[in-house]
Amino acid sequence: MPQRANLLGGISPQISPMPRASAWVTLLRTGLSHSLSMEGCRSGITVNEKRGKARVNISEALGGGRRRQVPLPIDWSPENVDAIRDAALAVYRNLAAGKPIEPVVASLSAQDSEGSSSSQSGPINWLALVEAFRERKLGSGEIKPTTWTNIYARRMKVILAAVDHSETPVQLLEAITAPWSTQPGCRGRQLQVQQTAAILRWGVDTSRLPPEWAPPLDLSPYVGRRRESAAITTPLTVKEILELVQAIPDPKWRYAFQLLSVYGLRPEELQHLEVRNGRLWCSYTKVSSRGKTEPRPLRLLPCDPWAAAWNLEASYSADRLPPMKPGLGADAMGLYMRRRELWSELRRRYDEQGEKLVLYSCRHAYAHRAHTLCPMLPTKFVAAAMGHSLETHLAAYSRWIGDDEVDAAFERASQRMEQDLRAG
Repeated sequence: MPQRANLLGGISPQISPMPRASAWVTLLRTGLSHSLSMEGCRSGITVNEKRGKARVNISEALGGGRRRQVPLPIDWSPENVDAIRDAALAVYRNLAAGKPIEPVVASLSAQDSEGSSSSQSGPINWLALVEAFRERKLGSGEIKPTTWTNIYARRMKVILAAVDHSETPVQLLEAITAPWSTQPGCRGRQLQVQQTAAILRWGVDTSRLPPEWAPPLDLSPYVGRRRESAAITTPLTVKEILELVQAIPDPKWRYAFQLLSVYGLRPEELQHLEVRNGRLWCSYTKVSSRGKTEPRPLRLLPCDPWAAAWNLEASYSADRLPPMKPGLGADAMGLYMRRRELWSELRRRYDEQGEKLVLYSCRHAYAHRAHTLCPMLPTKFVAAAMGHSLETHLAAYSRWIGDDEVDAAFERASQRMEQDLRAG
């Protein structure tokens, strides 16, 4: 073994660094810590391995003035991450309630002796399954608490309402898609099917559900397919923007709509604006298959003198915006605009033309003006100003480049070449 001099001049053995915890152990401890913090416990409960089995360690503060170690009848292995976490949580809950912890261990020992098959012979506790699924999602860091609240929670309620009348995964999928029987392929139906299949698959994989509850591999029959193509979302005209600003009575919502229209913002970005060195910035980051957006300064289009007259950057203040819950800004503003008479009238006109008016129409309008009224701006710079990749920009906005715009672009290029030749 290598040796080194110690502080007193002698020779001491080289101390090897402690081995790092396996990835699954890190995941277990992170998930347990998160689950405990959700119940108000920030420290005092840990887990480790003892002779191949899991063990819960209780601090002096939680253990009534003395440290305690509770051996669990659960193998210390990655297959038992959820079981170990659930057992440690059960130990903490008994401690917090002033109850003895021995019944927790006794219950686990009884389950272990009976075997996994008998533990699934009784009725399924679907509510407990959903709660365990939530803790797994949050504890693993896969989703944020707000994502569970805003996206998962209401779909879990649909599942819980349907399981009483379902004896197979197919029956459950048919029941949860019944409300969308006239909307095959819609986004809400797709998410409901995907999240239902996810909790069933996870339940089977973790032995919380018997194998016969595994969802079908092919979910497309339950999602369905749209019978008609979706309406095309089109940009607002400058005239429509100005009319809408005049028609919005509330100054805070009017200011929000002006910001959307002038800078081509995503509705969610209204909650991520700040002033840096005298310039208005958007700090919102969006992750997609094409990468992650970066914070960006907001820029007026040189073809928008009407927007410059509003002087939004110099007068910006977060207090001027309406109150919006984090992550729900688009919903709040969409609801407000749908209550405006002019917005509803414009939506009706767009529908008659097979088009669609949404808040994103403000963003689309920014891109449309950039390409039709400011042709000197290279496309990649317009994409950067809007906070997305060139690929995303071309995929979203190329459909608005018609033959007239193409002919005009070629004509401008021809005139520029003739001027260069004459100058040369």
